[in-house]
Amino acid sequence: MMKKTICTAVLLALIVVVLAAVAYWYLGLRSTAPLRPARIPEAPVSLSSPTPSVESLREMMRGANVVICVLDAMRADHVGAYGYPRETTPNIDALAEEALIFENHFCQYPQTSPSTASLFTSQYPDTHGTGVQRPGTDTLQMLNPSTFTLESGLKTAGYHTLIFTSNPAAAPALGLGADFDVQVTPRGRARDPNWRRPEQLVKEIEAKLKGGSDTPFFAYAHFLPPHYPYDAPDEMKALLARQDPPEMWQAKAPFKPALHKSEAERAPRSRKKWINLYDANLRWGDWAVGALVKFLKEQGVYDNTLLIITSDHGEALREHQYEWHATCPFDEAIHIPLIVKFPGNGGPVGRVGALTQTIDVAPTILDLFGVPWPEDSVQGKSLVPLLTGEAEEINKYIICRTGGDYPAYVVRDQRSALFLYHRAQARALYDLTTDSLQTTNVAETQPDRAAELAKVFVAFAQRQKYPPLDFVDPEYQPTLAPAGPGATIPAETRRKLRALGYVD
Repeated sequence: MMKKTICTAVLLALIVVVLAAVAYWYLGLRSTAPLRPARIPEAPVSLSSPTPSVESLREMMRGANVVICVLDAMRADHVGAYGYPRETTPNIDALAEEALIFENHFCQYPQTSPSTASLFTSQYPDTHGTGVQRPGTDTLQMLNPSTFTLESGLKTAGYHTLIFTSNPAAAPALGLGADFDVQVTPRGRARDPNWRRPEQLVKEIEAKLKGGSDTPFFAYAHFLPPHYPYDAPDEMKALLARQDPPEMWQAKAPFKPALHKSEAERAPRSRKKWINLYDANLRWGDWAVGALVKFLKEQGVYDNTLLIITSDHGEALREHQYEWHATCPFDEAIHIPLIVKFPGNGGPVGRVGALTQTIDVAPTILDLFGVPWPEDSVQGKSLVPLLTGEAEEINKYIICRTGGDYPAYVVRDQRSALFLYHRAQARALYDLTTDSLQTTNVAETQPDRAAELAKVFVAFAQRQKYPPLDFVDPEYQPTLAPAGPGATIPAETRRKLRALGYVD
């Protein structure tokens, strides 16, 4: 009888162990986050090339083309040049070896429309208003056509401008890129799966730019991968299938994330499978970068082109219980790559550790080309003084906001990140010097630091066209962007946005 009891107990114990192992494999969870060194840079700028002057940079830009290549939902920490051990981005990594890598670059909003609007206008979302989702609504406000944009500035300087985009959320249908001379978008392709494939967009770019021109051009190319859906070719998926990701950790969010219904429905249950699919899709997007570089070289314009690789936002893979990106205020959704390759072989090369953000891209380009911009409209700052050694810091703080039913604002410097939630419902503070993965809320133990960053936010909010003071004052009634033409989303655009999970 005793032997039978012991055998039963042992059998039950084995069953528990097996079930636990299966659950761990299937769900891909770890209860605690791994230790990781803080991302505080050793130096604001570390160049492996001679420090250039403003005059030498502008001479380098004389007659040069500009190409901005965006891989949608590319998070920085899954890129090889940013330390990821997998070969997700071999083409980008090769380019980065002869370019500037901005290590601490952040978007203004982890969703395509408002982030792209910030890139084009150099304005915060609460000033341009484009695509900012108010709680309980899916209104997508169009960009005001009178707003100064990067493309309009370069057009006045004599540039031929072209936009190529696979994502309808970064298209002239919402007013984004409406100033471009040539517009290649998903228009009329709502049911055609090829409109979101990078191969198709590469063909469109080759068709429009083949043969060259005596006029310098500015081309904006927005590729959909690594964004959902995960349609990467089978051979790319096979590279990572069944492998264990380099890191697969999970921590608690300070407050329960409010997820869009579409997000919850699309998220794979297995995090291991999810990360592998995401990385395979990133490899697909990297293929597009390689194809674009190859084409520019074949056309003989690569050495005369300022090439910028970046993203509109990152992707949350349930690290802090958030899924996808639009609602996530953590680094996995807002920390993005910025890699800048200068024309020829004499441009600056190295790493920039200073804080930079999406709204800085447009004034930096315009500054390099000596093109003026309206000071009362542009809110970003040129990063040129970092490159010339005139400044070690352009932004003391970066500021980002999220959407959804429980939106948040992030105010961060090199030491801390403060999260402020809508209607001042809650706040969280993370000490980045000891907790780079943002796992422990120290708002109660560091109240003075939280108060300091809150004051920074208030000063910022008061400068916006639609001041978001409701994030610190529950009684404040915000001024909403007026309901313009974009308030009613066209049926075709809505279908395409729904396919990507942007609206329910």
